[in-house]
Amino acid sequence: MKQEAQKVLLLNPPSDRLYIRDQFCSHVSKGTYYWQPLDLLQISARLHAQGHELSIVDAIAERLSAEEAQRRINRFAPDALVFMTGSDSFEDDVAFVAEVKRRGVGVAVAIGDIMREKGDELMAAHPEIDAYLHDFVHHGLHAFLQGHMDNAANMTVRTATGLRKVEERDSRRTFTIPTPPYGIFPLDRYRMPYNRYHPYATLITSSWCPFGCSFCPFARTSYRVREVDDVLCNMEDIRRMGIRQVHIADWTFGVDRKQAAAILRGMIEAKFGFTWSCLSRVDLMDRKLMGLMAAAGCDLLELGVESGTQAILDRYEKGITLEQIRNAFAWAHETNISTLATFVLGLPGETRADLQSTLDLALAIEPTFCSFNVASPRMGTDLRRQMLAEGLIQDEEGAVLDSSRSQPAFSTGQLAASDLQRFRQMAIRRFYLRPSYLVQRLRRISSLVELQNYASNGLSLVWQSIQSARARRT
Repeated sequence: MKQEAQKVLLLNPPSDRLYIRDQFCSHVSKGTYYWQPLDLLQISARLHAQGHELSIVDAIAERLSAEEAQRRINRFAPDALVFMTGSDSFEDDVAFVAEVKRRGVGVAVAIGDIMREKGDELMAAHPEIDAYLHDFVHHGLHAFLQGHMDNAANMTVRTATGLRKVEERDSRRTFTIPTPPYGIFPLDRYRMPYNRYHPYATLITSSWCPFGCSFCPFARTSYRVREVDDVLCNMEDIRRMGIRQVHIADWTFGVDRKQAAAILRGMIEAKFGFTWSCLSRVDLMDRKLMGLMAAAGCDLLELGVESGTQAILDRYEKGITLEQIRNAFAWAHETNISTLATFVLGLPGETRADLQSTLDLALAIEPTFCSFNVASPRMGTDLRRQMLAEGLIQDEEGAVLDSSRSQPAFSTGQLAASDLQRFRQMAIRRFYLRPSYLVQRLRRISSLVELQNYASNGLSLVWQSIQSARARRT
């Protein structure tokens, strides 16, 4: 390999579906939105600071055909590429990368949920993959590109004698990371469904998550916090770009209460002036912290509720109570922070009565938005291992794991897949088509971007409901 800085292409491969392959997950967008790929942003941050020449081809966000994506890659003529992949699209992704390498690109590095789960097996079957990343925040990709395999931390690499897994030596609890080169990304093509302003920028204040939710691929991962000054520097860079909307893409914001409070106070003092969103947990919230978040400009807080039945929350190690759920959403109303409540429907052991309890809870806590997701045996989760052991799913190539838009991937003794899909569609209608809800949402629209988001994603939900009804009839 070359010893000097290289031309590195960051690739989100083309597809005829709106795949979101980001953060070791793989699914299809439920609406017309498509968010910024955190994997590639963080990878680009380090490579850019280390002097590599970068370009990105996000064929999904830019709706590029395979031919146009190839032309873009050819024009850049990279030495190496880093490509995103996922369990739902792997075969198409690797076929595209094989053609890219046939045309002269020397090195291909993969990242995605299926690589994290089956990377060694897939590399043995696909010689066009030269390495894969275990982590997109802490990694030795620069060392790998320079040929220094001993320092290719958090990677599995192909060598002359076989595959080699390189462990990370430095596991400090805090970290810094340069501001990503946002300008190389097609920022105008990324949208989140609840943003007020466009374009927006993504950053992180921590990496991974210490909690044990058994349906989550990030459960019990090595949690680290980003140094406060480093976060604020990233935010200052975003302000200089004139961006008014930020998404904090931590897996769980506020795990380290002291760090989170210091960041929020720094934001308030700096008067950044942008609105922002984040993901967290109800058991990390209280009235004081949410008051700080609101004062710092927090506009949307995403909270995983998952179920309205305490026994289901306990069984799948969510680690929260129904009382904590109700309190967190009450505080959100008090502090005027919009909320997105996420739910997981159809976990093994769940009954129709449990589903109804979940819907009842969603209506009672009155989040601003709801996301009703079908349970999915995602790569790398305890849930997947449990379901394989119980024979509810098979470990087959091409198995659909998408939890957002496809039909449910399995039935249980309590719930048939068809019944689960009908309930999900009914829950969406019950929540979003209430006249009182529609009036409230229209009154709170404060920007043209919000209106466009509501219109496009609302129409998408209606279309999905129609398509689902047609599928049931046939």
